[in-house]
Amino acid sequence: MERLTLPVGLSFPKTAFEVSIEFDDHLKNARAKELLPIPTGFAELDEILGGGLHPEALMFVGGPPGVGKTIFVMQAARNIAASGKANACVVCFEHSEVYLYQRLLCMESALNGSILEAITLDDIREVMGQDNSNLEVLLNRSASARQAWSRFTEYWERLYLIKGHPIKTTLNVLDLYLTDLKTRVERVVLFVDYLQKVPVPFMGVELSAEKQIRIVTEGLKNLAMAHHVPIVAVAASDAEGLKSSQVRFQDLWGGASVQYEPDVAVMLNRGSEKRVEMSVEKNRVGPTGTVELELLGRSFTFRILSDEH
Repeated sequence: MERLTLPVGLSFPKTAFEVSIEFDDHLKNARAKELLPIPTGFAELDEILGGGLHPEALMFVGGPPGVGKTIFVMQAARNIAASGKANACVVCFEHSEVYLYQRLLCMESALNGSILEAITLDDIREVMGQDNSNLEVLLNRSASARQAWSRFTEYWERLYLIKGHPIKTTLNVLDLYLTDLKTRVERVVLFVDYLQKVPVPFMGVELSAEKQIRIVTEGLKNLAMAHHVPIVAVAASDAEGLKSSQVRFQDLWGGASVQYEPDVAVMLNRGSEKRVEMSVEKNRVGPTGTVELELLGRSFTFRILSDEH
């Protein structure tokens, strides 16, 4: 009988008995923690999600422009790295690594100190404008900056930042990123900001926006499963959704695949004053719910105001 072969990386279906042996091996080799969710650091959100971000799950973060989607991504990535439970990698198509780094310093100073004393981008830019400016000059300006820096150094080797290239940072490149990261650490969360900017190269073929989004959406879900990691992707709203007072999950740009593929969908919408409502509108692992946040824009930080309701 001719021997059957599969493409590299694939295996034939396993019986439930074989999977049971594999699971027992996970337990014996202390690998069971790989199956556990990774907390985002937003306690009320983690409770709704059944502990946090689950391996092999794809989560979308949506909402109108300027509501704080990138802030949420950066703060969740910071929280994960600071917890020591996993490493976090942020692929951002909107901002450079150095700019994100500056925002992290502002965030760190606000999270663990007085909001009034937290450093801002204006403080950083003022130092940049001086002759012979450097990081030491910035840190010497305030105790808040020094304390933020000290805390930042405790987790900075567990937090990865990369500027996404509009042509070159494809799904294949994201696959390589995850492959590399998994050789260094056991647990990783990938953040993509944002979904609609991940390029899909088809030489000589012009893809519609909807088809490109479908390919990327399905590709991100496949990467989450292949690497056994959670992936969080910011997703833009369509034109009609942006006309509404509240952007909902069904308003995300991309059609049926965007509605089907993600395991979790979290929508951010403006409330009164500086309030932002974080609504879990899709959750395959548990209930839906809402958490109320305060947006501290100058510090690029969210502060939780209420429990789930």
